[in-house]
Amino acid sequence: MPPDWTHDRLTELIHKILRDDLLEVSGDFTPASNLIEAGLDSLAVTQLMLSIEESTGVWVDESLLTPENLKSSLSLAACVHEHLNRR
Repeated sequence: MPPDWTHDRLTELIHKILRDDLLEVSGDFTPASNLIEAGLDSLAVTQLMLSIEESTGVWVDESLLTPENLKSSLSLAACVHEHLNRR
């Protein structure tokens, strides 16, 4: 993993992908916002994971896509960051 993929940078990346490309959200959508309530569905999860993999160069195991990890951009970034650090 490149050293520049910090938790904060991953959070920013995930939030940007969701906000700009995958979800129709209002201005109050933050990294702590609930993704399911914001409209995240299985298709958006697939697209999100492909975007993360494309950006980081690392495949993220689908078993990590639990409801707890998909709660918010922050929780997903923590999960992805931990996964990348295990490589």
